[in-house]
Amino acid sequence: MRSETKPRTGQKTSMPPRGDRPGFKRGRHRLPYWIASQVVRDHMQFPDPCIPLPPDADDTTIGELCRQHTARLMAWIDERKRPDDAGSEKQITRYDGTVRSACRIYQEHPLSRFHTVKGNTRRTYTVSLNLIEQTVGSRLIRNVTILDCQHWYDQWRLPERPGGPERIDRAHDAISMLKTVLRFNAALRRNDCKQLLEDLKNATSMVTFEKGGAREEEMTYAQACAFIRKALELGQAGVFPADRALYMAIGVAAQFELLLRQKDVIGERCKTAADIEKATKRGATAISYGGQMWTGYFTWENIPGWRWRMRTSKSKYRAAADFDLKIYSLLFPLLEAVPHEERTGAIVKGEHGYAVQERSYRKWFRQIAQAAGIPDQVWNMDTRAGGATEAEEAGVEIAAISDALTHTQQRTTVRYIRNRSTKIASLQEARNAKRAADRGDGTA
Repeated sequence: MRSETKPRTGQKTSMPPRGDRPGFKRGRHRLPYWIASQVVRDHMQFPDPCIPLPPDADDTTIGELCRQHTARLMAWIDERKRPDDAGSEKQITRYDGTVRSACRIYQEHPLSRFHTVKGNTRRTYTVSLNLIEQTVGSRLIRNVTILDCQHWYDQWRLPERPGGPERIDRAHDAISMLKTVLRFNAALRRNDCKQLLEDLKNATSMVTFEKGGAREEEMTYAQACAFIRKALELGQAGVFPADRALYMAIGVAAQFELLLRQKDVIGERCKTAADIEKATKRGATAISYGGQMWTGYFTWENIPGWRWRMRTSKSKYRAAADFDLKIYSLLFPLLEAVPHEERTGAIVKGEHGYAVQERSYRKWFRQIAQAAGIPDQVWNMDTRAGGATEAEEAGVEIAAISDALTHTQQRTTVRYIRNRSTKIASLQEARNAKRAADRGDGTA
């Protein structure tokens, strides 16, 4: 039995039945709202669970708006219940107050940024999300304190094995991911998530979540040469397919010489039409390899006359870099060594003449690097830092290096320069020389 506000004596009213305005409810100060939970108990994370209605609208207008919002809600629910490609009904996580449900909702909600970040970033996020779910997923967020979060960080930081190094980056990434999950669920008006997030923001003096230091490793020019030489040797000896060895040498040479990231050189596989469209709008080439779509910039068709102009990922595809490939002494001879019939599509190829995949590139890089005597602490990503450090040691101004790296801020470039010990030594040598000059005796 529904009760309506009774009109005053003698007052006429034309209040329509509730079925004509589904979801209608008056809130504080008698303001009208459309509420999704008034229509169905489980609205499956409908993005607009509460919509204010015009306070001066008449009953006909309110009824029409309520029916429109309800139609959108029912279409949303039908879409969520539609079977997926495997024929089973899509699983939609319901928020039950646990850390696990908050993590799942962040990954499943259609408005989550989890779906729009790059593939490798999404994989990194997934590692941290899995760690959170496996260790503290059953905890109720309303009962979690900042001291609990500090304890979680300490546990995630522990070495993998006794005597091993602490996993600081692992712990810091997990805490950052937890904050992201809380922030997203707080945006969905979940007060327990909002409260914990505010507690963490206000407790910086009480708890600390240390971040790992910046990398200090670099690939030197000698190591880059050793890698290229060993790759070609392994190809000639039949240990590696000759074409694969040549392409790996080209990839590393391009990263070191052009100061580019791995993605700019080898491209990436795209799984959705949206990813392909985004890449092509930035100037990438889309090619189908074995039924999979690849997008990238380093293609034979993009280097007419050995000149390559591209917008790099490091500059968010805004600043274009122009490379005259003939002037790069490590790279250009390798490009010329590629047979003419193979000069089509992606320049760095893997198996079957297809564009190389990221996991294969990483695996083959380490195999060749170990054979060349390059320490395991030197990663493929350190080729970029090595090239920047070499330029700085050669006396190139930091502004020019920053332009080559397509950095918008020079303080970012400084983090790529690895010769800190050399700078410290040269600083002290200059101080010693000044002391000797001040004394006039020529001794330090």
